[in-house]
Amino acid sequence: MSNPIEGGPRPVGPATAQPGKGQKTSAEDAPAGPARGDTAGADEAATSERLQTVRDRIDGTPEVDHDRVEAIKERIANGDYPIDAEKIARKFAELEALIEE
Repeated sequence: MSNPIEGGPRPVGPATAQPGKGQKTSAEDAPAGPARGDTAGADEAATSERLQTVRDRIDGTPEVDHDRVEAIKERIANGDYPIDAEKIARKFAELEALIEE
């Protein structure tokens, strides 16, 4: 979705949260009984399902948007695609700076 030139690396593979402060590593570590409340568990389950759906969509997104590539190729072939040499040069300079870091 994103790359270093346009704002950061694209996530690779499923997103995994590192267990940390306040996070549980498994369902067995979670407190049981009425102290949790009935709606808290339902809210967490719904959130978990939404997160899994987002992860699945990210994993299913192709690295290359082939439709967009074909549309741009067609515009170039028709002479309808403006080329901004200064913008291209700036992007190359940004890439060089990233590589040098």
